Amino acid sequence: MGSRRHPSPPTTLVFLVLLLCLFCAPRWAFSLSFNLNFSDPMAFSSIVIAGDASISPPTLELTKSERNTNIQDSFGRATYAHKVPLWSNPTGEVACFTTTFSFLITPDKASLPNTGDGMAFFLAHFPSVISPLSNGGGLGLLPRAANDGGLPNNTDATGDSRIVAVEFDTYDNSAYRDINGNHVGIDVNSLISAASTDTTTSPGKNLTSLHVMKATVKYHNESKMLAVHLVIGDALYQVNATIDLRKCLPEEVAVGFSGATGTVAELHQILSWSFSSTLQVESKKEAHPPLNLLFQFQPLAATSTKSWYPS
Repeated sequence: MGSRRHPSPPTTLVFLVLLLCLFCAPRWAFSLSFNLNFSDPMAFSSIVIAGDASISPPTLELTKSERNTNIQDSFGRATYAHKVPLWSNPTGEVACFTTTFSFLITPDKASLPNTGDGMAFFLAHFPSVISPLSNGGGLGLLPRAANDGGLPNNTDATGDSRIVAVEFDTYDNSAYRDINGNHVGIDVNSLISAASTDTTTSPGKNLTSLHVMKATVKYHNESKMLAVHLVIGDALYQVNATIDLRKCLPEEVAVGFSGATGTVAELHQILSWSFSSTLQVESKKEAHPPLNLLFQFQPLAATSTKSWYPS
């Protein structure tokens, strides 16, 4: 009498796993990080400057420096030389990122007690293009409004002009509904801040008090929260806003800094800058890239890495 043979449990399990793999291609994550110290001249090979920005170790100057005879009506940008993936259209995922930078704002003695106009960290279309009307209250971000001597009907930014920024504003400009002349604000396609905080509440610890400042900007993709921490001496200032970056910016962006002066002036100097981000990208149907693929742009003080890894 013949006997019926059944697949052994291990064989059945292997078959089910293989079947599952056919329908569940792995998703991959893209990771980017760099760490730049501008006391090292090699760091500047990872930076692209525009407008009046200049390279001057140990600092990155965002506007005209004191070596110039006139530092008024100046504007400039400095960005990371490579595009940064911000969100993935196939998956709908948005990157998480953290950036930290140290900087100094030094008022022009000839302008005191007035200061202006300020600087910003921003994300924008790649490659970054600076507007010739972004001096003064434009902060090197957007053209000034009509009631600030700029363009008529200048409202929210669109197209390649879209921008999300953290402004360190040192001039009280009513055209942009500033809360005062010394504050941190979060700007979303507009020079009118979506959220802001007063940076004068700790005596002697404000944006223009000649302290080297340290700012950390974090974005969490699930909560859509952009959070800013600014440390000046022993004072901590914080501001945050909920922003869906996928609706505000293109898939790949430029990241960097801008600054501007108007009829009053100051220096805007970046001393160091680190940035890291992680983004879930589409399932790889083609051959997977090598795990832990690294691109080393700069050693030591100016390092940048990119890597693919399964999530």
